[in-house]
Formats: sequence, structure tokens, C-alpha cells
Amino acid sequence: MTTNVLSAPSPISAKYWSELKDLSDNVKLELITLLSRSMSHTETAARPNGNERLEAALRSFSKDWGGDGSAQDIANDLRRNVVNDRTVETW
Repeated sequence: MTTNVLSAPSPISAKYWSELKDLSDNVKLELITLLSRSMSHTETAARPNGNERLEAALRSFSKDWGGDGSAQDIANDLRRNVVNDRTVETW
């Protein structure tokens, strides 16, 4: 069963309506156009999905660190160069 938005507005739509109801007809039509475009399938399809955003984020961190080694080689070099001079007291 669907609910008629005009007969039972959600709190958020009622809030926006109270702000928008006094706008001119032209401004309301512009808003309708913008809202309609935001819901179109072509615009939604152009947005990257979660996997594409993750891949883009990972690509942004895969820059050259100035060596010819693989990521594993760089990680191993970093581990080898860690100096731990902390002493743990015995009880």
C-alpha cells in the first residue's frame, strides 16, 4: 500500500515544504527539474559504485616511493629499519 505524500507528508518533506511553498512558480519548476535530474538513471549510472571508489582510493596511494622494489620489498625494508630501544621491566 502506498502513501500519498501530499496527504501524509514525512517530517522532512513538511519541513522543506514550509520553506519552499512561498517561492515563485519559476523557482519551483527549476527545483523540480533539479530534483528530477538527481533521480535519473543516467546520472546515477555515471556515479562510481563502492568498488570503483575503493579502487580509486587505493590507486591514489600506489605512488612510486623512489625505489625499484615491489610493495613487499618496501615493506620489508621498513620493517628491517625499525629500531626498538624500549626496555620492558620484569616483575
